[in-house]
Amino acid sequence: MDNFYCLIRLQKNRTISLCLFESIQNSLENYDKNIYPICFTAVSADSMHILLSKHDLFKKLSINHVLYLGQELYKAELSVIFNQSYVQN
Repeated sequence: MDNFYCLIRLQKNRTISLCLFESIQNSLENYDKNIYPICFTAVSADSMHILLSKHDLFKKLSINHVLYLGQELYKAELSVIFNQSYVQN
């Protein structure tokens, strides 16, 4: 299981935003840590993939997580093209 989770949203300017959050375990040593997401914005699923592949964190994701992200980014891109709302699965 990955220690990350992602939030994908469509922006008003018809771009796709992906924020990658690191999960922290419930322990006293991590209680006061401020964990900020790493966010990417792109106009298509292909350009988002290029951005993600440049980051070191991308290499830590499992194959299943990468496939899931690809599927969701493709759905988000289709939502932009057809001017529909997008709901992450």
